[in-house]
Amino acid sequence: MHYFLTLGREHLTERDAKRAKSRIETGESAIWKPDFNRGQLLPAVLLLEELNIRYFLQAGIMFRGSDVELQNLKALAVKHRYFIRDYLGVSVSEGLSEIAIAQTLLSKLGLKLTYVGRMGSREKRERVYQFIEPKDERDVVYQQWQNRVVGVHQ
Repeated sequence: MHYFLTLGREHLTERDAKRAKSRIETGESAIWKPDFNRGQLLPAVLLLEELNIRYFLQAGIMFRGSDVELQNLKALAVKHRYFIRDYLGVSVSEGLSEIAIAQTLLSKLGLKLTYVGRMGSREKRERVYQFIEPKDERDVVYQQWQNRVVGVHQ
């Protein structure tokens, strides 16, 4: 999902269409909707875009629960919690902190915000998080996927 949210976004519609066509053909025009819907990534990616989750994938930015962006994320996530449950398979509630909601959504991409310390005066101290690019070599895999897709279209 991370690939289709970032580098492979332009290929997502084609991917979902191919998958749908394959399901219809192998199911002899009869498909089970829950399985079909679960296999389509476009609704989940559109939802993550609506939540502006890519903002939290910027290295070097410090995030605190009081940040406007995190407040907006929480408000939108709570508003769309039923879509989040249906399309991403995770639950979001009013009782979760802003950081917990961000972490829950980022976990769907295999990512997270890393705790880097606390800031503020003793009375108003807040935990601070930062996105640190994972060292799992997903960028190498993504580049291979990009090369394969470009090779197919040439």
